[in-house]
Amino acid sequence: QLHYPTNLRIMSEKLSKTNYKLKKNAVVHSRGINELYLDRKQPFKQQVERAWRILNEGKLDHVVVHGIGPVIERVLNLALQIKLRGEGMFDLSVTTHTVYLHDDLTPLDPETDVVTSQTRKNSAVAVKIFRTLNVG
Repeated sequence: QLHYPTNLRIMSEKLSKTNYKLKKNAVVHSRGINELYLDRKQPFKQQVERAWRILNEGKLDHVVVHGIGPVIERVLNLALQIKLRGEGMFDLSVTTHTVYLHDDLTPLDPETDVVTSQTRKNSAVAVKIFRTLNVG
């Protein structure tokens, strides 16, 4: 049976980093049809085109683009690119928040069955790109 301590800081003096392997878990997303979660793996131009395609199909009036950590700059850049490309057709609403990421520390010694975890914080952003009504 595995044991998951809730606070690694208390245990950090007892655990040696050389005896455990750190596994950073992926962030769990609930994806809607109008939500994009950016990463550094996919080419930026491809991500811009995907957001543009969602907005231009006409079925949805907005798209929400999410990113954490080093991807925040990419999310903001994408939103500004869409706004420029839309020539006044789109506007932006930016929300920042903190996400909690859970990492597992797995013992390197097969005799040990204690798996520990740690929680760390990371900055995140969500940008809603929405269609505006041009009143003129």
